[in-house]
Amino acid sequence: MITELDAQLISVGTDKKERIVVNIEGEDKEFVSNALAKEYGHTFSSESVTPNTAYPGRLLDVGKVGYGLYVDIGVIDSPRMDALIPLHKLREQLSLAGPLRTVAEAFLLVDYLPVNVRLTSIDLYNSKLEAEFDRETLSRMASWLKDDHERLLVFGANRTQIESSLKKVGHREDIYEIEQLGKFEFSLRCKRSTRASGILAAIGPRLRGVPMHLFIPKELEEKQNAKA
Repeated sequence: MITELDAQLISVGTDKKERIVVNIEGEDKEFVSNALAKEYGHTFSSESVTPNTAYPGRLLDVGKVGYGLYVDIGVIDSPRMDALIPLHKLREQLSLAGPLRTVAEAFLLVDYLPVNVRLTSIDLYNSKLEAEFDRETLSRMASWLKDDHERLLVFGANRTQIESSLKKVGHREDIYEIEQLGKFEFSLRCKRSTRASGILAAIGPRLRGVPMHLFIPKELEEKQNAKA
């Protein structure tokens, strides 16, 4: 990308939250930074957040606390300023009572799942943000649950790696669609005759260290009905 520009790549790494950190110098560094931000997203300061605004993010530390879900939306100037979706708001939006673990398991709310949230409360003095799921994310959940296709969620690989793994094990034709949820997060929508667990068993060894989750509508519906 920067071969013909006045820009030098000084370093590439990750921070404590596994965000990619790129250090670029040169006359064209602002142009490169803007292009990267457009392609991959970017972090920002807490002073930039506004209420009733939708932000893309990802779930973090699911299940570590019982009072809600934390979403990393990219705020970096405060030690831990992730947006909290309180448990009562989750219950209200998803129409399911019970403790956090019950709600999370019934909707497969897991670490690194990309979600869009809308900020409902901003307290910069105490470094607290509260949020709720945006309509787009709720629609996606509902659509997946009504679908009769099983899915395998793959977090931390790119499309080329996934395609290559599927082809090498002879299962590319068993995937009806590869949906991109985030830059490195994908949903593999299986054909009706294909079990997601079989795809996991086949490509798991080729994508070691990459988190994968089974989204099986019938099983999730049973969990929801059991706790409704």
